[in-house]
Amino acid sequence: MTDEEKKEFHEKLLEDCKTYNHIDYDDDENLVELFIDATFEELQELIPNFDPYMMTARQRLLTIVFVKDLYDNREKYQKDTKTLANAVSSMLLKEMYKGGQT
Repeated sequence: MTDEEKKEFHEKLLEDCKTYNHIDYDDDENLVELFIDATFEELQELIPNFDPYMMTARQRLLTIVFVKDLYDNREKYQKDTKTLANAVSSMLLKEMYKGGQT
């Protein structure tokens, strides 16, 4: 897949995530892109041979649903510091023990 095709693919996925989340504005676009990237990292750890540019329909739907969950619950992390601490600890441990490996 060329860089241009990857860019088009990512833009389409971004639009699908925005549609699924009922986001009609561009204010949160960078946040949604971050959620997509974080979801890809999670799926790469969980699904053997996961390729974000060759996703099955089920993997694409999982990505969109995961992004929606992150988007919908972003305020929960601001109010519930224990939940935030658990989420951050989980990500930190993954980075320490598996992160940075390509």
